[in-house]
Amino acid sequence: MSTRTIDDVVIPFALDTRPVRGRIVRLGAVLDDILAAHDYPEPVARLLGEAVLIAVLAGSSLKFEGRLIIQASGDGPVSLVLADYSTNGGIRGYARFDAAALAGLEEKTPDLGQLMGKGRFALTIDPGGASERYQGVVALEGAGLGVSALSYFATSEQVPTRLSLGMARLTDAAGKKSWRGGGAIMQMIAGQSQNDEDWDHASALFETISADELTDPNVSAETLLFRLFHEEEVRGASPNRNTRSYSERQHRDSAIKMVGVRVFEPTILHKRCPCTPDYLRSVLAQFPAGEHKGMTEEDGRIRMTCAFCSKDFFFTPEEISST
Repeated sequence: MSTRTIDDVVIPFALDTRPVRGRIVRLGAVLDDILAAHDYPEPVARLLGEAVLIAVLAGSSLKFEGRLIIQASGDGPVSLVLADYSTNGGIRGYARFDAAALAGLEEKTPDLGQLMGKGRFALTIDPGGASERYQGVVALEGAGLGVSALSYFATSEQVPTRLSLGMARLTDAAGKKSWRGGGAIMQMIAGQSQNDEDWDHASALFETISADELTDPNVSAETLLFRLFHEEEVRGASPNRNTRSYSERQHRDSAIKMVGVRVFEPTILHKRCPCTPDYLRSVLAQFPAGEHKGMTEEDGRIRMTCAFCSKDFFFTPEEISST
């Protein structure tokens, strides 16, 4: 993997000298496409972006084919934030909000409590098929969704966890604005002897990550990991064909060769939405034929709008009845 791989990837990593591993995600055009589909107000876009980042960071650890769904709901101006990650790298997201209530907020940069009020944060793992879903639920708390996510990891997985999220709206030389997001998660390896000194040391390094670094278009995920952990000493690490240790070569930004962080093969991320005409037509076909008339607009067609990608699809009652 080239160090020039900047955007729309999630990359697993591990420290060579400590029982710690994690994942780092960088989102550019894919995230901007998701958020631009609805032209969300900036506070709502930031909140949904956080949910997407959490879904990727948590979902990319799944060892089976399926989905991980993040859902936050509350009684505030933003009533729902939904994001899901498929293990093939597909992501999507949607937010529901009251525009009038949102406009009435006094703060220009409202926090989670002001945006969503009292509510809950749910993380659902869906293996697909006939397998049962697993869901963990915690209360919404903190200034952003990251605090609630950490509460979930503490109560449901009971594994020491650190999480860092960043959202930015940048303007290019032509004046065009676009969203970027970045995040990282770090955890103790389950089943390993939990050495407080190891965890405290790794945590101290991890906590130096800034939101600017996570969203900087000129800083790759590999470069950021190098900056964080370049002081770690490699002790007997042996790479295989699926991993690459920075101790094997001089990093382009530093003459230090002994790094101690190992990166694994990335998952390329893409926008995923199942709103195909055939799928939506099959959904409409489940309604009784008598209800189709009430759905029909003046032009004789039934409109269906995808909540995720905001695309409109049109069908005639005859098309549905022939399904």
